[in-house]
Amino acid sequence: MASAGEQLKDFVRGQGVEVVGVAGPDRLDGPPSLDPSYTMPGARSIVSFALPMDVGAIYKFLSKQSPSPHNIDQVICNQAINDIGWSLADHIRALGYRAEPVPANNTYRRSLDVFSTHPSFSHRFGAIASGIAGQGWSGNVMTREYGAAVYLGTVVTDALLESDEPIPPRYFVDNYCSACKVCAKTCVAGMFEADEEDYVLLNGELHPRGRRRNLDLCNASCFGLHGLSKDKAWSSWGRHWITDWVGRYPEPDRFRVRRTLMTKGGGTGDAAPRFEVIKRTASLRWPEAVASIPPVAELPDDQDELDEILHRFGESIGVPRLRDPNVLTCGQCAMVCGPGVSESRNRYRALVEGGIVVPGPEGRMTRVSSYAEALEYKKKYPKKVNAVERARDSMASMRQWYGYYFGFEPRSFLQALAYDRKLKRAATRYRLAVGPSCDEGSEADPATLRG
Repeated sequence: MASAGEQLKDFVRGQGVEVVGVAGPDRLDGPPSLDPSYTMPGARSIVSFALPMDVGAIYKFLSKQSPSPHNIDQVICNQAINDIGWSLADHIRALGYRAEPVPANNTYRRSLDVFSTHPSFSHRFGAIASGIAGQGWSGNVMTREYGAAVYLGTVVTDALLESDEPIPPRYFVDNYCSACKVCAKTCVAGMFEADEEDYVLLNGELHPRGRRRNLDLCNASCFGLHGLSKDKAWSSWGRHWITDWVGRYPEPDRFRVRRTLMTKGGGTGDAAPRFEVIKRTASLRWPEAVASIPPVAELPDDQDELDEILHRFGESIGVPRLRDPNVLTCGQCAMVCGPGVSESRNRYRALVEGGIVVPGPEGRMTRVSSYAEALEYKKKYPKKVNAVERARDSMASMRQWYGYYFGFEPRSFLQALAYDRKLKRAATRYRLAVGPSCDEGSEADPATLRG
């Protein structure tokens, strides 16, 4: 007879999911965001699953053909993650246990630093714990089947489940990332150090990833506040450039970066509604709104029609019509990571050969042939935001971030202190054991160095 975990995995596979795993209490020791009892008191186990991003939509996004298919794919798949999670939780409850689904994204713990965005439960760490994924160089987790280009979901339960076999901590970094690392090249804000390793401590094992210079730099890219590559040869779909960052990577000083981002974000005039679309799409269920969206394979080619699909969706979830409904502008470090090095390089080539897009007539993102032409377009078609619009948007953004995320949670704070101490001790022992070679992989196994 199949175990309880196998039965639950079969249920998830019946929902059309190929990649699914389980983790019990023996695999859930790590940062506070790996604690399932935060989501549901008494939770002891998790079921983790992944859906692949649409590859055709990825190529259209990276090559600057259109951002819309990937934006629509995110809507469809985030909603699918939420629906599968609720169905699985209901199934577990019918078996006599308690269960709660974790929303696909944008459910963060309250913190005095509202921009720290620590998740209620980390789908990434859960995927590692359940054996469906391993740590990749960018900090995104990689699956054997799809690389890092996946959407993740989790259900927590008080059922006692037997853990699936995990992927070895260095599996992807040593066997894939060491020959690739194109993910680090996709960040227009230069978030990653060149070849330096950092670590996550999970279940007493060090999982390597690339060292980040400053996580706030990721926000600059993901919110579209800076979209131009350092060599000024290509861009993301971000509408804006931070002038002082053009042609160079900014210094990672936290205060200066935060100040720059708040100044830039406060001048866009539409930061609050764009974030509201992302938050509502990822954290809530909208079955009627999603039912009207065609599958990605059946989307029209006309950009006006694609925009209208996204406009209608935004309005149906309570967000007024945006000038540009394509709110997702980056995420390239995940999208570029395919199931093999050659595929990842092909995706990176599509990104850099896709050139630059900037706002053109009527504010529509337009592909141009060079940096010089991009400058001409930015002068010819400047975005005009008056003082009232800026003030209104800034106030709305403050209500969002401080209303949703501001506060102090002693439990999370104390858990983080304890985890940071364990991580520091384990990383110090590992670096002492391997010496100068630690940034290039090593013969020593960090899994043997307990925190």
